[in-house]
Amino acid sequence: MVRQGVLLGAVLVVLAVAGGCGGDPKNVGTGEQTSAAPTPTETPAKAFDPPSKFVSDGQTLTDAPRAKNSLAAPPVGAVLVGRLVVYADETELAAADAVTGDDGWVITMPGVTYANSTETAPPVVFDGQVYAAASITVPGTSRVTDHRAIALVAVDPEAGSESWTATIDALPGDPVQQVRLVGVTANSIVLDTSTTTYVVDAQTRRTRWTVQYFDPTVVDGTVVAGQLAEDTTQTKTHTVGLRLTDGVQLWRSETALQQGRSFPLGPGLMGVQGRKFTSTDPYFDFLDPITGTRRYSGSRDDLAELQNCWFDARTIVVCGASGTRNVAVGYDARTLQEIWELPAGDRDAPRITTAWHGAVYGVLNGKAVTLDGHTGAIRSPAAGAAPSVVNEYAGLSADSGSLTLFSAVG
Repeated sequence: MVRQGVLLGAVLVVLAVAGGCGGDPKNVGTGEQTSAAPTPTETPAKAFDPPSKFVSDGQTLTDAPRAKNSLAAPPVGAVLVGRLVVYADETELAAADAVTGDDGWVITMPGVTYANSTETAPPVVFDGQVYAAASITVPGTSRVTDHRAIALVAVDPEAGSESWTATIDALPGDPVQQVRLVGVTANSIVLDTSTTTYVVDAQTRRTRWTVQYFDPTVVDGTVVAGQLAEDTTQTKTHTVGLRLTDGVQLWRSETALQQGRSFPLGPGLMGVQGRKFTSTDPYFDFLDPITGTRRYSGSRDDLAELQNCWFDARTIVVCGASGTRNVAVGYDARTLQEIWELPAGDRDAPRITTAWHGAVYGVLNGKAVTLDGHTGAIRSPAAGAAPSVVNEYAGLSADSGSLTLFSAVG
């Protein structure tokens, strides 16, 4: 079954403690559960940890449009939770069986009356719950006009039922055209819209503080880290870490960047990539998101060619670059010592798509391949698919413009 459209969106982010602008932890209109949870045990399936091969003819779940004004591959608007795929679909959060592709439960996002996002963003899994967010309009009354807000929901993925819903009121002037759920901890939920970042208390579901001109991407322990711009043009940024409890800036990188971006690489590690603002030279580094200290002991010049990295959720970080030539490098996640690199000898590097549990997935000479993350050796020269999200049952990709499920077969 192909579901049309997308709901959960992408976004940007004002250092101001928000007194009185927090949202009430109230229901925004109960999200309607329209079908029961699937029962994956009805169809036994073998788990592959990690998988090396997938079916080549994947099943389309929903559309996956590109981000606005972006030429990059569309984001994968889904998470894998055991045998479940949970994904955003227009005004709904939907589930499917990752092995059979059978439709599961569907929950209508509370308070949403139409799909008004242009980019799919993945839900977030934390402590057994799936969290999702959507932009909404809260109807006015005789005393209050309509206003924009963020609908937030926590779902029990096994039961296919809501655990709670909340409305997070937007700051005046924030159109909340899109919304992105950056991360969740036991105490904090970080949301981002096209203009503002909202840090919400996870217990009361009220806004603690907000910050503008910030692109948050890493939530680690007590800190949210990302790129903080100096003005509305957002052309010059510094990597910063802000304390989740009150928004206080704990650290700031010395290097100013243009086109700067950052991404999580597991506990205690983040990558930062961009171009130096003063010279436009390529820039890449590994930082500790809690303290801002450099984690890589070598020269930054060794890393300058890298564009992106992936943590395999165990012990390996794999980085890559594509363009005039593909590059792939494997690092020990704890020490960041290089353990392999491609190209090497007569071997070319694939275009990396992700890494999981010691396996690296990518495309080499137009064919999907799987590498051994510890050695860089080819594990499967005909992998069937090169997904961007993987677990022991399946892989997910959005490269074709559709969210596509590829079941693991080896």
